[in-house]
Formats: sequence, structure tokens, C-alpha cells
Amino acid sequence: MALAVLFDLEETLVETPWISHIAEFRLATRKELIRLGIPESVLEGIERSTVMRNEASEYIQTRFTEQQQRIFNHNMARFLKAYELNAARNSKLFPETVPALEKLRTIGVPMGLVTNTSREAVDIDFRLHGIGGYFGSVVTRERVTRLKPDPEGILLAAWELQSKCIFMVGDLAIDVQAAKAAHATCIIVKRSHSDALNLNPDYYVDSLSEVPVIVGKHLGATTC
Repeated sequence: MALAVLFDLEETLVETPWISHIAEFRLATRKELIRLGIPESVLEGIERSTVMRNEASEYIQTRFTEQQQRIFNHNMARFLKAYELNAARNSKLFPETVPALEKLRTIGVPMGLVTNTSREAVDIDFRLHGIGGYFGSVVTRERVTRLKPDPEGILLAAWELQSKCIFMVGDLAIDVQAAKAAHATCIIVKRSHSDALNLNPDYYVDSLSEVPVIVGKHLGATTC
């Protein structure tokens, strides 16, 4: 059975300044989407930026011309990168990240990255922390139509790694939701801001160092 482990990036492998700016970012995202032509009613009742952007993406596919979609996507990417690149440049590697990745590589487990941030931000994190070589698949927001909590990114990474048994390691509720929708086993690492516990992930761990132990127990099994 082909087994692979997928990781979220921000607040899972690296610590960023996102948390202190999250309320500001969500409000700014809503305002920018409305400025770019998304009706307020489409975003009503939605708190998370990623879910707002998923709804906006679905809206423009049926109501914007191709040229309007290109303009929308260009302007939205420019808006997002102001936040994403700052987060990447000020990121810090969690101390258990490299040992956990190295252990998984040692036991022969393919790994992928599934993140809602941009490829440019990911590349900054890779250069700063030297972790890019661990991942056989990297799925950033540019490569999908819908972001986590949608399972699209997980399914794409699983296909690229040719794996049918997938573990998704993250820190938020959207990681649990995406994993469950993709029929993947979800491991949530406890961070101070984590909102995932109430969604019943398959595993809830104190440290990434526990991930290779959990995954190792499934190597050679006939089912996940």
C-alpha cells in the first residue's frame, strides 16, 4: 500500500506572525473581495478568509468573463502577497520540524506540502529553513481552484505522490475538514491558537515528533 504524509505549512512546520494579524486580515480580505466585485451577500456569515475566497472563486466562474476573472485573480494575488510574503520572511522553524521530516524520510515515507499560501511565500520559507528537499509534491494556492477546507489540494498531492493512503498533518479546523473530505487520516498538532479539537481529528498530538511514530505503525498495513 502506497502511504504518504502531507503537511500544512504555516503554524504547522513554521511559526509566522499571522495570528496577531488574523482579524485585520479577514476584514481586509472581505473589503478587497467586495471592492473587486463580489456582492456582500456572497460573503455574509463567513469568517475565514479562505472560505470567503472559495465562495468568491465559485461566484466569478459563472458571472465574470474570462478577462474579468484574470483581472480579479491578478488583483487578489497582489493583495494576498503583501501579507503572505511578510509572514514568510518573518517565519521561524519549529524545533521539532526537521527531526520529524528527517525521521519520515529515513523510514521511506513520501511527503508533500498542501498550503493555502502562495508559491513565492513557500519558496521564501524553503530558502530560510532548508526544508524544500523533503517534499515530492508542493500544492500552493495557485495550483487549485478551491482552498482548504476543500479537499482539492490534498487530492492533487496524493495523485502526484501516487499514494492512496494519506495522512494530513495540520493545525486548524480547515485541515481536519479537508482531510475528512479527502478520506485522509488527519493528525492535528496542538498550537496555542488551534481550533481543530472539536472536529475530532484522528490524532491530536503535542508535537510533530509524534507524527513519525503514528505513521510508522501503518507502514505495511493493508489499510490506513
